[in-house]
Amino acid sequence: MTAKEAVPVRGGSSADDDFSVIEPVGFTPVELQTGGRKLLLSPRALAVAGCLLLGTLALVYLLVARSLIFETQPADADVSVSGLALPLGDGHLVLPGSYSYTISADGYLPKNGEVEVSSDGHSRHSVKLEKLPGHLQVVTDPAVPVRIEIDGEAVASERGLVKDVPAGHKRITVLTDRYLPFTQEVEVEGLDNTQRIEAQLRPAWANIHISSNPPGATVTVAGDVLGKTPLEAELIQGDRTVEISLPAHKTAEIPVAVTAGVDQRLAPVDLGPADGLLQVVSTPTGASVTVDGEFRGRTPLELELASGAQHQLRFFKDGFASVERTVELAAGTERNLDIDLNAVFGRVRITSSPQNARVYIDGELAGTAGETFNLPTRSHEILVRLQGYEDYRTTVVPSAKLEQNIRAVLLTAEEARWSNVPADITHPAGGRMKLMRPDAKFTMGSSRREQGRRANEVMRQIYLNRPFYIGVTEVTNREFRRFKRMHSSSHVNGVSLDNDNLPVVNISWTDAALFCNWLSERDGLNPVYRTERGRVTGFDGAADGYRLPTEAEWAWAARFRDGDMRKFPWGDELPVRKDSGNYADNNAAQLVPAVLRTYSDRYAATAPVANYSANNLGLYDLGGNVSEWIHDLYTIGTGLSMRREENPVGPQDGDYHVIRGSSWRHAGLTELRLSFRDYGAEPRNDVGFRVARWVN
Repeated sequence: MTAKEAVPVRGGSSADDDFSVIEPVGFTPVELQTGGRKLLLSPRALAVAGCLLLGTLALVYLLVARSLIFETQPADADVSVSGLALPLGDGHLVLPGSYSYTISADGYLPKNGEVEVSSDGHSRHSVKLEKLPGHLQVVTDPAVPVRIEIDGEAVASERGLVKDVPAGHKRITVLTDRYLPFTQEVEVEGLDNTQRIEAQLRPAWANIHISSNPPGATVTVAGDVLGKTPLEAELIQGDRTVEISLPAHKTAEIPVAVTAGVDQRLAPVDLGPADGLLQVVSTPTGASVTVDGEFRGRTPLELELASGAQHQLRFFKDGFASVERTVELAAGTERNLDIDLNAVFGRVRITSSPQNARVYIDGELAGTAGETFNLPTRSHEILVRLQGYEDYRTTVVPSAKLEQNIRAVLLTAEEARWSNVPADITHPAGGRMKLMRPDAKFTMGSSRREQGRRANEVMRQIYLNRPFYIGVTEVTNREFRRFKRMHSSSHVNGVSLDNDNLPVVNISWTDAALFCNWLSERDGLNPVYRTERGRVTGFDGAADGYRLPTEAEWAWAARFRDGDMRKFPWGDELPVRKDSGNYADNNAAQLVPAVLRTYSDRYAATAPVANYSANNLGLYDLGGNVSEWIHDLYTIGTGLSMRREENPVGPQDGDYHVIRGSSWRHAGLTELRLSFRDYGAEPRNDVGFRVARWVN
């Protein structure tokens, strides 16, 4: 104790002797040690706490972390991963997230990348490193400068060293002058290593012995002078041409096939005397020249002629008399030859229709048609011209022995235009069509007084002047089956209507119109008939495609002749004339109720097209064989109007179409007449059609 202590009193006897007297002591504060206050925890406690914290963090890391493994080629590559990545066996232990990596190995190009490690599982990646290029050192024996190709492509090299060759299988080719190519297959290992290739080169030449008579001639190969004969020269392999020349002698060119390493001795070459040189000019120029019958060119010309022999030269040119010369030249000499050609003339008389046309010869006005012109005997361009007419052009070669005549028939522009329109064409199905250029005014129909007339044959005044093509024959089964392959015209009581060259029947008017549109499409023309879902809804009268003939066209083609309208296909009177068509004759007695007893056409039903005589226009079967669908819709006029109709085509709307012409079923007076009119829409076994086309 630092305070004063109380001392007991001994030896007293009073009551107070049993108690000690406590007296206050003065307070003295505790003295603090210098150097800071005392720590609450000891260092050992702090160390323990830190270890516990680190252990906890490590445990959490191990629970959350995932393995990141790289499988590399090569397997010993170094792998570096960014961030907190703990190496663990073949990989790294990392927390989920994005990481950058670098993989490298000696001899390989390093590879960088990014990977994403998820919390769902471990991450494994395969990475293949690319080998660094290798190097090739080419060493040749003998040591000569070389050119190097790798897989056929030339590469740069320095003293045989080729740098940076990608690893892999390569074909190495070593090239050099005067040696054969050396080729070797090499597996380039890369890894920045240098590989050595030893190339044993073999010579690419052979020794060729060359001699001549006389000797001392200069030997040249590919422009290089090798020396004078006799000599032995080294020639590179291949097909070579050895040129041996000596003044005043002909130069010899000797082909030599040189094989490397195979020496040759050529046979001595005899050098003959040199040719002479002849410089030839003519007046006029451009004359053809032959030497001993062989054409050598046109003047001016340089000719090489064998020396010491006579040569026959001939000079000729159109419009001039030929000239012949005999020439002999000494070896190696040069000479000039001038030739004058004399013009030769012929007479050409030129006339024209119409007369008084102007005549141009070779582009120059020469005179007037009707004159005779004296022209050089060569080809001339003749032009005959008259205002209002197209030019007439031709060529002529006058003859000195006889006078020639040219008659120029001049055409107006319209006539010239029609001269370029073909008179005959063939449509895409194979049928032939003829051009018609009508300019006719006629009456269609028949008089009420005509025997056999029907009420629908009302007389109409027609003016037909629109040109058109029309089928020479009716469309055959063969032609129609190119449009509808499976069509059959069937038969009548066992008599076939279906043979290829018989007219197609059992088709509707719509079938015929659609066939015409098909022809138009095949020829690239505008279709005439408008259609909607396989149904004809109208027509375009301005279209240039194929169609059926109009009733006016059919009537004109069948009846009009020399200004009159024929009554029957064969004329104006009965009976039926021989070979005039296919009608109901005795052969059809089992098929039809009425027949012509005194006529025979040899067929019971339809006959092959063009089997009987054509009419005056060259058209067949406009009467007989089969009746024909017509373009026009069926109508009956009143007979009161005398207005002339120009190129009528009929209305756009209606239920029935006109049928014209008799058929194999007809024998009566009414039907045999060319004015007979029928109508319908549905197929019949005696109704076919022919095609037509306007010429615009």
